[in-house]
Amino acid sequence: MATILSMPKWGLAMKTGLVVEWLKRPGDSVQKGEPIVQIESEKATNEVEAPATGIMRWLGVQEGEDASVGAALAVIIVPGEELTDEQVAALIREDAEIKRQKAELLTGQRKAATKETATGTRATVRAPVSTSGRVNASPAARRLAQELGVDLTTVVGTGPGGMIGREDVLRATEEAKAAPSEEAEEQDVDVGGIAVHCLVAGPIKAPYVVFVHGLGGSLATWSLNLPAFADQFRICALDLVGAGSSARPATDYSVPALAEFLARFLDALGPDWKHVSIVGHSLGGAVALAFAGSYPQRVERLVLVDSAGLGPEIDRTVLELIHSEPSPENVRVELTHFLANEGLIQNELVNQLYQQRMQPGAHEALVATTNAAFNDGKQLVDLRDTLAGLNVPVLVVWGVADAVIPVTHAQEAERTPLSRLEVFADCGHCPHIERADTFNQLARAFLVG
Repeated sequence: MATILSMPKWGLAMKTGLVVEWLKRPGDSVQKGEPIVQIESEKATNEVEAPATGIMRWLGVQEGEDASVGAALAVIIVPGEELTDEQVAALIREDAEIKRQKAELLTGQRKAATKETATGTRATVRAPVSTSGRVNASPAARRLAQELGVDLTTVVGTGPGGMIGREDVLRATEEAKAAPSEEAEEQDVDVGGIAVHCLVAGPIKAPYVVFVHGLGGSLATWSLNLPAFADQFRICALDLVGAGSSARPATDYSVPALAEFLARFLDALGPDWKHVSIVGHSLGGAVALAFAGSYPQRVERLVLVDSAGLGPEIDRTVLELIHSEPSPENVRVELTHFLANEGLIQNELVNQLYQQRMQPGAHEALVATTNAAFNDGKQLVDLRDTLAGLNVPVLVVWGVADAVIPVTHAQEAERTPLSRLEVFADCGHCPHIERADTFNQLARAFLVG
């Protein structure tokens, strides 16, 4: 059966991708998981793996051409399968139509959910409508609704006989503004005078999931993951204080302090974020674990990715590189310790991290965070007993070739009855990047329960 390779979505803002180089051509054999094409987005260039084993039959986008997210890039057929050009074209049309129908269905569901949330429990009470379909509203309310672009059929009337007045239109406008948006939105949240940068997206009534990056990272760490979660979960990825685009105050950057700051950040996001699942990588895993230990009633599930806090060892060379003056070469060498697949270390990624490190105060905050968590090649926080004492489901994911934190630390998951361990082969410290599709499927299924 033929398989279509589509343009992936890396980052919630990605609309199109550029085909840089095809690594396979029509007639070539491909293995599932084998790199098949290089795609460039606005923020990164990555290799896309073959979704199935078979033979390349058709290429729809040539090198140097752009394509929209979800567009068909290639068709892979199984050995012995034969497809005419007309059958390939029909397959592509059918795939595009299915995607269009799914998009329309999803958009309709989101609009309905947003309308319900914006109008609250009073949404079931509407102003009377005449047989001609005219809503019972005052002339002033009609004029104001037209000026503000308000649909009167969604407004609850509080006047005589349920008539809609100007006050009702104004109230509906304010409620709509206050209702959270499902579209991806980057924002700065004030946490006690400290601006914390974050991205929020996803269905409002879905389970809430928070993503916490590791040392030297930012919310961009999750660019290959967030789109896969945003259609099923209400997600928030933040730049920890001192990292990314968040403020860099002179403060305590220890793991316990970062966990307490995470609690205050979630409070500032609003009451809907009182009970969440957390996905944490490396240092972010330790922060998530410390948060769960301090606020067990606020945590639904945990996903710990090559987490700190589960043993004493950590790679001394990485710590030395982080302490050194930022340079593109140092960043590149640092990444070789994080990623087993050095083909992922593209110039654009190196430059992106280098520019981030060169922002005012960024290097100083990074060093302060490093010193607060690690010293002399040792981890300063031990959360093994915290993990063993948790009463929530925990998924521990590790790369078997992790050169930063040894995979032997993952064995701590076996001490916790509700923990599950998954070790990824041929993968380093960042399985959510090196094996993004597999990680996304695994973590999504776990978070659903």
